[in-house]
Amino acid sequence: MDPGYIVEPQAKPVACTMQYDPVCGVDNVTYGNACMLGAANVKLAYTGECVQKPSQDGFTRVTSTQHPGIGHESHQSVSVIPLSEKVSSGTLHYDASEPIQLIALHGPLKDGEAKGQPTWTLDGVTKYALTFVTPDSATGEWKFAGNALAVHTKNTTPFTVDYKVDLDSMSDTMTGTMDSIQDPGMGHESHQIAIIIAPSSDVYSGILSYSASEPIQLITLRGPIGPDEHPEKIWTVDGTNIFEMIFVDPANAMGSWEFAGNALAVHTKNTTQFTVSYSVSATKTIGEKSPTGAISLAPSTYDVSIPQGVSAPGCESIDECYLPYSLTIQVGDTISWSNDDTAAHTVTSGTPDGIDGVFDSRLFMSGNTFDYTFDKSG
Repeated sequence: MDPGYIVEPQAKPVACTMQYDPVCGVDNVTYGNACMLGAANVKLAYTGECVQKPSQDGFTRVTSTQHPGIGHESHQSVSVIPLSEKVSSGTLHYDASEPIQLIALHGPLKDGEAKGQPTWTLDGVTKYALTFVTPDSATGEWKFAGNALAVHTKNTTPFTVDYKVDLDSMSDTMTGTMDSIQDPGMGHESHQIAIIIAPSSDVYSGILSYSASEPIQLITLRGPIGPDEHPEKIWTVDGTNIFEMIFVDPANAMGSWEFAGNALAVHTKNTTQFTVSYSVSATKTIGEKSPTGAISLAPSTYDVSIPQGVSAPGCESIDECYLPYSLTIQVGDTISWSNDDTAAHTVTSGTPDGIDGVFDSRLFMSGNTFDYTFDKSG
């Protein structure tokens, strides 16, 4: 035998007595004594038998299972809203047996979109951007938006959670990934910005959940403001259309934010580009057009999915033939339609009265995209 070979001691079975001195584990199971609790590799919640507290009205009680995500095999989770192409949003109310983490997913990401933001995958192929929040508590509530929602711990032992979700019904939902550009605002030329909702006279209020490649700041704009208004922070591209700027620094790269304003953006004070994935659910209030005219911004690219199953009739009645179903476009913006269905599709411009001939993708197959850059806003 190699003299340098080290024989690791084998783990010996633990012999516990049958003395009944009950303790309650964090998995909400009563163990006969502390030895049995330790043998099960479960943490102590409290001494004595577990007390099954009554479930609150409208809440669902679930015990966690092994987390299915790659790299999370030693973790536990409860799926609250399963993965789907639809963006859900609202308020999650939770009451767990131990402190938990909260997860929202955004996507799926397209090839090349994973650029440093936290991601999650079930199979190593299809990736989603990950919003992972640690509230350091077992009870609370969380405003969220995303394609999936889960409660999570980094422990190997199960936990229980009572939860209720109050879903919001919003007029505008979107999920996407974008790279930042140089901030076009005067005085912000050395900063980077990702404009999710471009400035306009319309007011949006809702929830943003985000996952970025570095810590970011959050911005909403209000305006354009009048000549008699003098807010502490302003943002303007041309010195004429001036907005009040609400600037929040959460000092993180992942989180959720309840917002309201005429624009929504993610920002850094760095000169280098960042990437952000997001889900937004908002209600739009149509505002009066600014008397000073349109607001000029750097062009943006928007991804629109033709989701699986739209070949069957009915998507028109629920506004899900395209995801997102509607966008506000500025001159120079590009839309990239992605055929995520199994059938071939076409994208053709027009009005409710018929085709107008501005653009036509012709037939393009599953997995392909069609891009068009607009020379008119709308």
